[in-house]
Amino acid sequence: MCNTLYKRLVQRLDARVEVATDTNFIEGILVCVTPRLLIIDGTDGYGYGPDTSQYIDTKAVNHVRFLQTENQSL
Repeated sequence: MCNTLYKRLVQRLDARVEVATDTNFIEGILVCVTPRLLIIDGTDGYGYGPDTSQYIDTKAVNHVRFLQTENQSL
C-alpha cells in the first residue's frame, strides 16, 4: 500500500467507507489499518441484520470512498 494512502486511512479510522476490489464492494466502518490489511465492520446496507467484519488485503483495494455522515454539513 502506498505510504501516503496508509497515513490517510489511519487518520480516518471510525469513518464510514466504501471499499471496492475486483470482486467485492464493501461498505462499513473503517476500524483498523495496517500496511497490508484493512478491517471494515461491514453493514448490510439496510441498517439491520448481523454486521460482519471484513478483512481486506490492501493489494486487492481498487478504491476507497469516504461516505458523508448525517452530522457532517453538506
